[in-house]
Amino acid sequence: MAISNALYDLMNLILTLIVAYTVKFYYSWYTRENPLPGPIPLPIIGNLHQIGLLDIRKGSLKLQKKYGDIFEVLLGSKRSVFVNRADLLEKVFSPAIKNNTFIHRISQNTGLDELGLTTNGITFNKDLSAWKFNMSFLTHTIMSPKFLRENVGFTNKTCDELEKYWIRLGPKTKINFPRWTACFAVDLTLSASTGKKSYASATYYNSLSNSDKAEIQESFINESSELVDSIYKFVSSIMFFSVTPDIVRHYFPIIKPLYKEYKNNNEWLDVELEKIINKRKQEIENTPPDEPIEHNILNLLITTNTKRGSDKISGNNMRPMTDNEIRGALKEIFAGGMDTIRNASCFILYYVLKHPDVKDKLIKEYESVYGDSRKKLEITHESLDKLVYTEAVIKEATRLQSPIPLITRAASSDTEIGGYKIKKGTDVFINVLKVHSHENHWDEPEKFNPDRFLKEKIVKNSYLTFGGGVRICPGRHWAMKNMKILFVRLLTKFDVTL
Repeated sequence: MAISNALYDLMNLILTLIVAYTVKFYYSWYTRENPLPGPIPLPIIGNLHQIGLLDIRKGSLKLQKKYGDIFEVLLGSKRSVFVNRADLLEKVFSPAIKNNTFIHRISQNTGLDELGLTTNGITFNKDLSAWKFNMSFLTHTIMSPKFLRENVGFTNKTCDELEKYWIRLGPKTKINFPRWTACFAVDLTLSASTGKKSYASATYYNSLSNSDKAEIQESFINESSELVDSIYKFVSSIMFFSVTPDIVRHYFPIIKPLYKEYKNNNEWLDVELEKIINKRKQEIENTPPDEPIEHNILNLLITTNTKRGSDKISGNNMRPMTDNEIRGALKEIFAGGMDTIRNASCFILYYVLKHPDVKDKLIKEYESVYGDSRKKLEITHESLDKLVYTEAVIKEATRLQSPIPLITRAASSDTEIGGYKIKKGTDVFINVLKVHSHENHWDEPEKFNPDRFLKEKIVKNSYLTFGGGVRICPGRHWAMKNMKILFVRLLTKFDVTL
């Protein structure tokens, strides 16, 4: 009887605490200062169930239709504001570094702290001096003419391999383009970043071919496959850690195993990248001084501002990168490069094949720049700048289907957007898909029309595939040139249909 009474008292206490917490939660919500339009949240999880972690594109567009071009949600207990129109983004995408309210990508976030992303790299780094240093290195490396010229060779070699496998499979074989472009993106990103071959295309080809196999040592396949899987898992973990509350990650039985899996993967990836960096440093040290070193990203990150490197970055506090900084840069390059090229290429091909007139214009442009497509194409860094219509097609396809659905910024001081006060520490999410299709900025926004990028004046901040402001993607020229080469090679060599 005593046990029953004690249990009854405990249940009453728990119920009282739950009711008290719920009352306090909703009192705070309904009496909050300067409320914006938005859905009513639930305790603990906020509006996570409505924003839709599994399909955040669909969730954010659905909320925009109901609540307008600026609305607020709770992600867990964190207040966040969604902005859906280009003219509201003037402050958010300021090009200035000094006195920039939105220079940080995200506010205090214990999940990203746990992943080590807020003190490293450029994407989420909150240490402004460290961010400037890393940004200077990455911009100098990825946008340097030396790298971009040498990258043409990396991309052509990757395309050569792709063509070889497709020809071997025969003209009647249906090509799973999303799978092949995923392999292409992996092979290209790893080779351009580290000089390390991933064999993703070769592995996939071997799974399709019954007899004619690509000759690769099995150990190489296993090693690269594990690294690639780990990188993709790392990309998935970023969203998970950034929006999942600590209490949910650490203690919810359904979520905790995934949390441990992501955390262990991040630690494994750090160890593997450290091995790659140390091995490459040793290779560079053993290279004779008069022998040139390949201009891949890893080599440039290691040698810039050192006696061994020819590249120097001037400025205060400029020094060689540490191993930890190089590792952080590589993780961001892998994550950004693989996803952007893979997703964007599929969207581009879909729209090109759905519009035969666009395909014909592309082929005519390639013939005017490179001549007879039956001969070996001499694709150079300089010739890619002449592919103006190709660039318009890439921009239009990624406008309609942006590889990046959301961009985040954080208010470092009290400010205002669209007449609403935004308090310091508020995360601002830019809904790229809606900005790209907003009727205020685009004529017939749902229509695929590459000519708009040649004839119309594009509204400022209305095209955001590579971000904007001081945190614009430093690899945007690299990605654009890679996609140009892929489509020149694809459309001149093969007759592709849906």
